[in-house]
Amino acid sequence: MLSLGPQIVVANRGRDGSYTITAGKCFHTPAFDVNVLDTTGAGDVFHGAYLVGLLRGWDLQMVTLFATAVSALKCTSLGGRKGIPTYAQTVAFLRLQGYDQFDFIS
Repeated sequence: MLSLGPQIVVANRGRDGSYTITAGKCFHTPAFDVNVLDTTGAGDVFHGAYLVGLLRGWDLQMVTLFATAVSALKCTSLGGRKGIPTYAQTVAFLRLQGYDQFDFIS
């Protein structure tokens, strides 16, 4: 897929997480273990959160981790929009998961 032009390819695999591939790196980001009620909109919020991380200049592993957390939190509520977490809720969730080494506030 990279030969077709994109600089980043991300394959989402639901409960198996996602795989990110660039010209110089390939890595897996596991999904978070949450009580899934509804996956409606999970991909949409993943993509939106991914863009947030890119616009903030984070490295790709941090971007993908953040997007994965947003998507996981969204899945804990019914409906496509109701469960979308705030930025602060997502950062708090990541901290509870032990990801306090990242500076998500910058």
